Amino acid sequence: MASISKLSVRGIRAFSPEDEEQVISFCFPLTIIVGANGCGKTTIIEALKYAVTGALPPGNKSGQAFVHDPKSIGSSVVKAAVKLRFNNRAGKSMVVIRSMELTQKKTTMQFKQLDGIIRTTDESGRKVALSHKCSELDRQVPQLLGVSKSILEHVVFCHQEDSSWPLMAGSDLKKRFDDIFDSTKYVKALDAIKDVRKTYQNKAKDYKTELAELNGHKHAAMGFRNELDHCRQGLSDIHDEMQGYNQQIQEEQAKCKVWGKTLSKYGKIEHEINEKFSFMEQEEVRIETHQKGLVTDMTQTNTKDDLEDKLMTFDRQMQGDVKTLNETKAKVKKSEAKIADLTKQKVELSESRGQLMGEKKLHEGN
Repeated sequence: MASISKLSVRGIRAFSPEDEEQVISFCFPLTIIVGANGCGKTTIIEALKYAVTGALPPGNKSGQAFVHDPKSIGSSVVKAAVKLRFNNRAGKSMVVIRSMELTQKKTTMQFKQLDGIIRTTDESGRKVALSHKCSELDRQVPQLLGVSKSILEHVVFCHQEDSSWPLMAGSDLKKRFDDIFDSTKYVKALDAIKDVRKTYQNKAKDYKTELAELNGHKHAAMGFRNELDHCRQGLSDIHDEMQGYNQQIQEEQAKCKVWGKTLSKYGKIEHEINEKFSFMEQEEVRIETHQKGLVTDMTQTNTKDDLEDKLMTFDRQMQGDVKTLNETKAKVKKSEAKIADLTKQKVELSESRGQLMGEKKLHEGN
């Protein structure tokens, strides 16, 4: 909690700059100042007000009447100082020093405020003094006390000549109350809130528009996703169908291998048939030779026994040749039937293979 501890003045009003500075200690929580008229009670309040706010008393001709008159001490320059020891709102002890100077010229007097000082102690206990301009000091001291400058100036240390300010005109009274209650900050805060609200409303409109667009994109994306799933399903069905066709092709290729082996056997049989035809031609030549031999009279060159032996041998050979010929004709007939069957199967397989290859190319193209 902030509080005032001690005040010292020199060169203020009736307090001469040539005397020692006058020190006043304040009791907590209440200090009552009692004295005759003109003894300096108001000067103490004015010094307190000046120390914490930098505001000069009213009607003092720009501070000239606030500083001790140089003519009363026969000097051209009077320097005045106000020192105030206080505890800030954190409970830390601090000292503020404000200095003034009044110069007597030929016809006028010049008042000047000098830079102020704030003294405090750091964490190690050493004293630290910081010099500030008057305007900076006017802002910092109320902040350290935790009380606004308007309250200090118009309520806590209100001058007796200004104590009737609640009876001021309406506009001036409103301005005074606005300063005390920081209504300006409240109005600025409301304006800032309105601006922020308007900004967020515009953002909300933009977000709603963007949301509508995103919903449209989402609907389109869902349609595309469904179409993609349908295409993927169709592609999966096509892959399954292709796998079925590939399996059929593999089966047909296996059949082709079997039929290839059958055709190979057909070639061997055809070769055997050619050999049999060649053998038949040789037998026909041999039979023709024997027939020619029958025309020739063999009784002249052979005996009866020789002829009978040859006849018997011929009969046996003839029977064997007839048997062989019949067997060969049967085999030839059977082979021709088998060849016709194989040729028919070959044609059917060629047609089936061509159809399957065409379907495979069609699916690969899709």
